[in-house]
Amino acid sequence: MLRSFILLFLPLMCLQNARAQDTTLSSVMTGAADAFLHTLSAGERKEALLNFNDPVRLQWSNEPENMHPRKGLRLDEMTVAQKEALHRLLQTALSEQGYLKVLNVIRLDEWLKHHYYKPPEAQYYGEGLYWITLFGKPDRNGRWGWRFEGHHLSLNITVSPGVVNATPFFLGTHPGVIPAGPLAGAENLFAETQLGWKLLASLTPAERRRAILSNQEPKGADIVIRTGKEPEVKAVTGIPVRSLDHAQQQIIKQLIGCYVNNLTPVLARHYQNIIRQKAWADLHFTWMGPVQPGQPAYYRIASKEGLIIEYCSRLHDVHHIHTLWRWRPGDFGGR
Repeated sequence: MLRSFILLFLPLMCLQNARAQDTTLSSVMTGAADAFLHTLSAGERKEALLNFNDPVRLQWSNEPENMHPRKGLRLDEMTVAQKEALHRLLQTALSEQGYLKVLNVIRLDEWLKHHYYKPPEAQYYGEGLYWITLFGKPDRNGRWGWRFEGHHLSLNITVSPGVVNATPFFLGTHPGVIPAGPLAGAENLFAETQLGWKLLASLTPAERRRAILSNQEPKGADIVIRTGKEPEVKAVTGIPVRSLDHAQQQIIKQLIGCYVNNLTPVLARHYQNIIRQKAWADLHFTWMGPVQPGQPAYYRIASKEGLIIEYCSRLHDVHHIHTLWRWRPGDFGGR
């Protein structure tokens, strides 16, 4: 009798605990955003703070400034105190893993500015060209959001009472491996790359025939699902994850962790639970491109229910990586 009672109410207790954690996170995040706003002048607040319903909120991009002009307050326009407050806000959404990846994206953009691009293109790259934008005044009892974005980075957070949504989440890196200088050999997003190839290598010939959609990367060699309305969203392709053996499924779980665990533990657990309950049964793995390690690659992990993880070698360059993950029903807070 007692055991039945416990089994009956355990899911409810877990749900209540998750809601309590979400409430705490939204409260902490609201406090950090409010603290950031208090470091700004009236003019800076006007720049950084937009209406929650401003259409800009749904217009995410990983492109540099010349290709996608942004609203908000720019990193190189901030004082030290403002930057410190911004980093406290970032740390409410990101795990240490995710935070360091974001910092590496920014640092590598500075590398591009000095070692890859020449004037006048170089002016559109660099560690100062990242923007923070808030949508709606931070309110523990209201709905608001924020975005931190620039070249190769788009972090989109929506806060509702007791609920935090954190997708779409884009990270890119170029160069994937620094070729020279004191940090020669340093690599960003290496686990996303290595585990993708490890999973492909684990597939039998029959499994490969189901998983590999093409020996060519997607047209344009970039992330395919950007708006969430592309045909690929409904036409889930590749091999069902359920048909893979235990070891292969463990690689899939590790690969998902590379993306979801960029978020703070409370948020990561929230999304892991969603994936397990709503996406895992219909999850598919798709590969496009060459099958020899060290070559350009594209893979996608997706379900009809709304999970999308994408990885690609941008423009067929193995050292130029784009990654995106999203839970479409919760993108931008469910819109």
